[in-house]
Amino acid sequence: MSFKAGFRRLLRRLAGEPVERSAADDFGDTARDIEAKAASLRTRSDGQLRERAETLREQAQHQGRVDVVDGLSLVREAGERVLGLRLHDAQVLAAVALHHGRVVELATGEGKTLAAVGPAWLGALAGRGSHVLTFNDYLARRDAEWMGPVYQLLGASLGCVQEGDSPEQRREAWASDVTYATAKQSGFDYLRDSRVLALEDRVHRPFHQAIVDEADSLMVDEARVPLVLAGGEDEPPVDRAKLAELAAKLEDQHFEVEDNARHVALTPSGIRMVEASLDLRNLHEDFNREVHAGLNLALHARTLLHRDVDYVVADERVQVIDEFTGRVVPDRRWPDGLHPALEAKEELPHRKEGRVLASIPLQHFFPLYPRLAGMTGTAVAAADELDAFYGLEVAVVPSHRACVREDRPDRVFSDREAKLTAVIEEIRSEHELGRPILVGTANIIESEALAARLRDAGVECRVLNAKNDEEEAVIVADAGRKGAVTISTNLAGRGTDIRLGGHEGVGHDEVAAVGGLHVIGTNKHESSRVDDQLRGRAGRQGDPGSSRFFVSLEDDLVERYGLAEMIDELSSEGGDGGSWESRAAAEIDRAQRIVEGQNFDIRKTLWKYSRMVRQQRERIDSWRARALDAHAELGFFEEGSAERRAELLGRLGEEEVSAIEHRLVLIEVDEAWCRHLVRIADVREGIHLQQMGNQDWFGGLWSMRKGPFDVFHEMAIEAFEETWKELEETLRVRYQTLEVGSVAELTRPGLTGPESTWTYLVTDTPFETTIIRLYRGVRKKMEE
Repeated sequence: MSFKAGFRRLLRRLAGEPVERSAADDFGDTARDIEAKAASLRTRSDGQLRERAETLREQAQHQGRVDVVDGLSLVREAGERVLGLRLHDAQVLAAVALHHGRVVELATGEGKTLAAVGPAWLGALAGRGSHVLTFNDYLARRDAEWMGPVYQLLGASLGCVQEGDSPEQRREAWASDVTYATAKQSGFDYLRDSRVLALEDRVHRPFHQAIVDEADSLMVDEARVPLVLAGGEDEPPVDRAKLAELAAKLEDQHFEVEDNARHVALTPSGIRMVEASLDLRNLHEDFNREVHAGLNLALHARTLLHRDVDYVVADERVQVIDEFTGRVVPDRRWPDGLHPALEAKEELPHRKEGRVLASIPLQHFFPLYPRLAGMTGTAVAAADELDAFYGLEVAVVPSHRACVREDRPDRVFSDREAKLTAVIEEIRSEHELGRPILVGTANIIESEALAARLRDAGVECRVLNAKNDEEEAVIVADAGRKGAVTISTNLAGRGTDIRLGGHEGVGHDEVAAVGGLHVIGTNKHESSRVDDQLRGRAGRQGDPGSSRFFVSLEDDLVERYGLAEMIDELSSEGGDGGSWESRAAAEIDRAQRIVEGQNFDIRKTLWKYSRMVRQQRERIDSWRARALDAHAELGFFEEGSAERRAELLGRLGEEEVSAIEHRLVLIEVDEAWCRHLVRIADVREGIHLQQMGNQDWFGGLWSMRKGPFDVFHEMAIEAFEETWKELEETLRVRYQTLEVGSVAELTRPGLTGPESTWTYLVTDTPFETTIIRLYRGVRKKMEE
């Protein structure tokens, strides 16, 4: 977050102002002007509309200004002509807010796809490109094809980037006026561009504007997910299969699991068993470090990550399931050797992870766009984070038709079986009325178990989960048919509306007459926004609908955070069943808000740590930019290696020597950055041991002379200075010993395989880290 954004946020807080505002208050007058202007365009020909669009383009490029009213009125008229879709008032408000850099909250079914066309086109008029960043390839392709005729009528070029596209296809797509792609495709192309050895190999042009669809999912939930560009490397000298086999033999007394922290550790008896099994004298000796780390990973894979909950196995690969959407995430891996440990657990072929060549978290990628906006159905709940990390305000757009959905009180049960029985009974009773029903479950196992029980009860249903998510658009589109029962894992960010009567809407009135779509949630998620996204599938555009959530005291959220004991206390206080149930539901909602606050703290802490690395990357990038410019004076070789340079000049000539020098700098800067990322990872991994080394015992309390971030900050600076010194020395030595006849012979060393792209989830627990808990646990056992 910039100083300016932070200062603005502080002023709002001091003034007691929220970080979200009504779009109608800020942009209502502009929206009304657009409606009036659009009415005057109805008699104009397509050619006249295109001429006016070209005039606006010239104004944007030569005068640096865009007439928002003229521009969006053109889009409104064009949309009606070529798509038969006319922007309604709520969409016009949303379009204006997006153009002014807001994150727009627009309810499900209100037409975010069409609302984004106007601001995307306006942003492209300056000739620097506008990107619409979506959640997955399907949405990017669908939206580009669907909205394409509008851009075509307005004379704008349109591109779409998909997984598997060649560099040439990507370069052409990114060069278009408007480009649809996933945020990850854009990010990975940015990382690849950060390692090119010639300017013409880049696929991106300088960033200008991005509109982020499902903004809370991508900008908040995915904030902990770095994009990683990786290359080949040697594997650590451990037998992963043997360690997985050993971990499988350990019994309950050999390890302790702490569910809340997602941590598992060997007990003293477990350590003794491992040492006996591996014929080791002391597992904790330094030369057993790799074995110890590998065993911990194997134990984590066995106890804390579960098949068909956290991942699926398909095509002989472990494929990660996103906790927020229930989707398989292509090319996501768990970091630090955990993914290979899972492959060993599942007896799958091992796929090399590769060393990290370049990385950037989405938190730092999105702000690379000078103009940034977003849209989602649940922005208000994420307003603080959107403001804190990106300096973006939320603009709330009221639905153009009032929501009449009935959100029924939550039901709370003592155990999962009682909850499941109640869920099935509710499905049967609503199904008998002919209502379509959508059931959101926590994971694959639960979705398939519920589907089996329903079929045994004579209720046919369709299942959507990570095993068949390629069928999601068809399944979701038909979930509104009369009598349809759809069982799904989380539906966050799926991007397909559920229309009453089915995807054609033919039976809309008949379904509306029996009450519309009924949504059932079988769990509460850690994020209330995910629950709201599921609930928001009903009551689309003023349609009737209802929702209800079912919770048990054995659910993960309740057990993980120790809520069962609190709710048991409520039960012991007496009162009728309804009173207990309502108080228990309130306690679960309160815990949900607390967990959301903790997750915000985690993301904020990670942002602080990664900010230092971002600043260092910017310094490296400035060096690379100079080296990529064939005409830039590097200065290093002229001053430090004058004799060697004179020798090369005499043999190869000025042009060839300059090209070699620039290529050498690029290669060695990239290698130095890779080494630095390894150092930073080591520093980050051991930072809390350093913190414990800075603790004093006084008056029975631990007093911290330095917090973990302070220590990390100092060590990161020292590591970067060391990396910089090594880079200068390596350049000097390599230049002196260089044996090359031309620049073409100077290639990257050390890559044993092709580059790959993947993402992974990183976590941190502020003030009470896993390693400190481990330290305290060991100390406690020693005292016992």
